Amino acid sequence: MRFAIRDDDTNFFTIPEAIQNSYSDVWHLVPPSLCVITKVKGNWPDWVEHIYRHKQKTDWQAWERDNTVHPLDRNKDLVDFLKSCLQGKTIDVCFHAKHHRNDDATLPPEVESNYVRCAEYLTTKDRTKEIVEEIEYLSQLLNYKVSVFAPPQDLLSMEGYNSVLKAGLNVCGGGISFLKKQKDTRGVMNLLKQFSFKTIYPNEPYPYVLDYKTHREIPYYYPLLPDTTLDELIKHFEMVRRHDGDFVLSTHHAEFNYRMEYDNAITVKNVLDMFLEHISKYELSYVTLSQLLSKETLSRAFVIPMLS
Repeated sequence: MRFAIRDDDTNFFTIPEAIQNSYSDVWHLVPPSLCVITKVKGNWPDWVEHIYRHKQKTDWQAWERDNTVHPLDRNKDLVDFLKSCLQGKTIDVCFHAKHHRNDDATLPPEVESNYVRCAEYLTTKDRTKEIVEEIEYLSQLLNYKVSVFAPPQDLLSMEGYNSVLKAGLNVCGGGISFLKKQKDTRGVMNLLKQFSFKTIYPNEPYPYVLDYKTHREIPYYYPLLPDTTLDELIKHFEMVRRHDGDFVLSTHHAEFNYRMEYDNAITVKNVLDMFLEHISKYELSYVTLSQLLSKETLSRAFVIPMLS
């Protein structure tokens, strides 16, 4: 079984010590994959706190007015820190968003506004050129080959999804139905594998990396948020472990000091530590998202039962 950590929203405002305090006790065992916003718009820390507290009552007009762009390269301390960690192999870097804002003239109506406004690639536009430019920017800035995309809010339109694929990236999550994905030979085999798995295990997400002709995807991950219980995480982990699958824990280190909604005595970081202690008793392969989705890494898959 393979295990990886996806950590979203590293950006210009990120303080190196916040990453170090969050992961230095575990990153030699399981390097987190930091999913980066390359040129975040607005005062990110203030708006994360505001949206977290006010949700649908957020002052969206003020949010739209606060649209100054903050490129990652202007935070030299953070860039130097990330480069040092990459050299030491204590982190991985993936692409998360350019601005982490949906700039379409008309926002999709089917999703709650506090999510859709941040879902940059739930879009009606072809964003391929923009994504390619941001990947080149991030890769050159950090001297690191960025190969994985993790969508903001885990929301993608087909236009956004296809833009990511045309930009040459592997994908973690995204919420696109497997029925809508590539239908070449490998795509059809992936359909058969998932149909077969869901037939036998109708209440369980497909627990393996999918190998397409042009890229790889891990379709599901398991979030650690302020309302996530340890029992939930363990239940999901044990399900994936039964299939010797691939487990991706998704979290935000910026929330590690948040108190859990159901127990004010413990924090998100406390739950992470308890969860990592639980899984440590098993023989796991701790990998980064880049390793998990690499073409050089042997992929696992559900074996379709043969009819007798």
